[in-house]
Amino acid sequence: MTYDAIPGWFYPIDQAGFAWTLEFQNDTAPPGDLLELGTYLGKSAILMGQKLKQGERLTVCDLFEDVMTWDGANPVEKAFFGTRTPTRDQFEANYRAFHPALPEIVQGPTGSICQHVAPGSCRFVHIDASHVYANVREDTASARKLLQENGVVVFDDYRKPQCLGTAAAVWEAILNDGLKPVFATDAKLYATWGDPEPLRAAITARARASDWCRTGKPVAIRDMQIIRLARHGK
Repeated sequence: MTYDAIPGWFYPIDQAGFAWTLEFQNDTAPPGDLLELGTYLGKSAILMGQKLKQGERLTVCDLFEDVMTWDGANPVEKAFFGTRTPTRDQFEANYRAFHPALPEIVQGPTGSICQHVAPGSCRFVHIDASHVYANVREDTASARKLLQENGVVVFDDYRKPQCLGTAAAVWEAILNDGLKPVFATDAKLYATWGDPEPLRAAITARARASDWCRTGKPVAIRDMQIIRLARHGK
C-alpha cells in the first residue's frame, strides 16, 4: 500500500502544515502527546505517528462503524457515511502498513475523550469529527483542557458552506475564548491558546524555502494576524 492510495481528504498542503508544525514542536516544545478526534481511515494519523518522539503517545478517537447508530450525528452526516462507513479494521490495517504498533484507539463519541487523555498532556490536537455546532464546541473545549500551554489545535472544514456549525464554533472560540489563529489552508485552521508568533514565523520560513508553496499577505482580525498557506498558483 502507498500513502497516496489511502482514501481521505488530507491534501498535500496540510500534510506539509502538519509535518512542519510537528517538526517545529519537536525542536522547540517539551514532550507531549498527539490526539486526533475523528480519524476516518487514518491518513492524517499515519503522518502524526511518524512525528512522535520517544515516550510520546498518539490517541485517536472515532465512532468508526458505530456512527450509524450514534444519536449525536445529524442526518447529513449519516447520509454521507451511509455509503462509505469506515471501520476500525480498515483503519488498523492502514495504520499497520506504516507503523509496527497501533496508536491508542478510543472507539466512541469524542465527547468522552477527557476520560481517556490527561489534562495538559497534549502538544497537538486535530479536530475532524462531527460538524454539528454543539459537538465542535465540546471538542474545542476538550482540546483547550488537554493541550499544553503553547499546544496547537487544528480544525478541519472550518470554512465550508455545508459545515457552518464547525465555522460557528471555531470563530466563537477565536472571538470570545482566547483562541489565536496561527495559519490557515483552504481546508484547515491551525491555532493555539498560547503564543502564535513562533510557529507562524517558522511556517512562513518553511514556505519561503519551499519551491511548491507560499504564504499570502497576513489577514488582520482585531489584533490577530493570520497567514494563508497555499500551493503556488492557488
